[in-house]
Amino acid sequence: MLKLLWRRVSPWKLCLLASLVVLGLNVTLHWRFDKLEWGAEGVGNSDWRGLSEQVFRSHGFHGTFENRLRKLMEKSTDVGLDVIKIQNEAPMSVSYTENLIECEDFVKITNRTYLESGWTKAVYKGYYRGDPVAIKTVDVRGHHLRSCVTKGRNHGDCYQLAAQKIVKEIVVLQAIAHNNVVKVLGFCVPGTNRDIQEVAMVTELGEGVDLIKLLQMSWEDRFRISYDISSIIEWMASSHYGSLAMNDFRRQQFVLVNGSLKLSDVDDLGFGDPVCEVDNECTLRFASSNFTQTLPCKEGKCSNYNEMKNLFNGGRHFTTFLLPHGAPESLRPLVDRVVDGYSNLTLNSRQILRLMKKIKSLYISGKYLNRPIQQFSKDYQLYPASDLPGKFDYRCRLSLSGSGCTRSAYDVMEASTICDADPECRGFVVSKQTTWSGRMLVHFKSGYGQPEKNIDTSLYVRTT
Repeated sequence: MLKLLWRRVSPWKLCLLASLVVLGLNVTLHWRFDKLEWGAEGVGNSDWRGLSEQVFRSHGFHGTFENRLRKLMEKSTDVGLDVIKIQNEAPMSVSYTENLIECEDFVKITNRTYLESGWTKAVYKGYYRGDPVAIKTVDVRGHHLRSCVTKGRNHGDCYQLAAQKIVKEIVVLQAIAHNNVVKVLGFCVPGTNRDIQEVAMVTELGEGVDLIKLLQMSWEDRFRISYDISSIIEWMASSHYGSLAMNDFRRQQFVLVNGSLKLSDVDDLGFGDPVCEVDNECTLRFASSNFTQTLPCKEGKCSNYNEMKNLFNGGRHFTTFLLPHGAPESLRPLVDRVVDGYSNLTLNSRQILRLMKKIKSLYISGKYLNRPIQQFSKDYQLYPASDLPGKFDYRCRLSLSGSGCTRSAYDVMEASTICDADPECRGFVVSKQTTWSGRMLVHFKSGYGQPEKNIDTSLYVRTT
């Protein structure tokens, strides 16, 4: 009988049947997650409850979220996040707005496309009211869920455990809100809406921090990233919640949002310096760099431990190889001091950020040029409202464009200096576009022909 049935059923029908079975299992899994309750095997983390209580009290959560989030936090069984008890009087650094994306708004997120997966989460890109956003949810095919199931637990319980990480991330990202921390735009927790069956969070969309791309950036953009990481580390050293540590410091934990570096992964964020009794218990060791430093033990805590750990890792992954290359000559002494502070921990985060602010001020103001007051070079002829679009473009070092030679300049005088130093340059076009620091964008040309009218640009041609 079985052999006869096998002959009658075609292979494509069997494939269709298998697909329907898998789809049914997934739907069942999502429905099971609707009644989100935690098992009795774990004890709630009092430190984590301290943080969540403060978030609820200070932010004034929307009523549709409050009860469910309280239950999730108070019955959290995940002890993977090292969080100390947050003092009740510590102020929160962010408040919710009326524009928070809620459960019923998720259907308005259009053009969803898969981006990537991690250990626990899957990330998708979408558009909400025309703006790009990132959606994070549990990866049903992720390692966390699969390894949990192989240990004998059912899919529903494993999904719940994975979802805890996302709920914690929602609260932590809000608690440590900073200009260089990815912004939470909204979230949905099961039970707040009967039509929504999954935990999900919406944040501003960023692009991954790729090493090759970093090295190809202009010095100005690499300085911006170095400045951002200095700002993050300085804030973490003295946050409202004490000293914070990025325990698993990697470039993959950051994203670039409109060119600005932001921390996006807080799974391994630690709160508070390590406890100690003697100085020998406060030794920082970086085996890969063969660097060791012992810090003092003060009042039962390793003084500045997290700060120095963040600084060394921040330099190793970002600043020490991004900042020196291509730096203006007059800024090199300040740059060298910053690099030494990161590499050898000779400065604290506040001192480093002060140096970075000085470099930024000198660069944006043009004072780094160290030039006397003088007239613009007579070796260039000005053609107002003129352009050479797509003509005489050539490749040059440190270009902001992949198809031509585009660089930033403080003013026309600096642009002419750059052109004079380049044997291929015969002129340049100044646009009204500016970089993040306010410097103008300049397109350098290898030749000259009949210009075209363009009220937004000016053409300068070498006469010698």
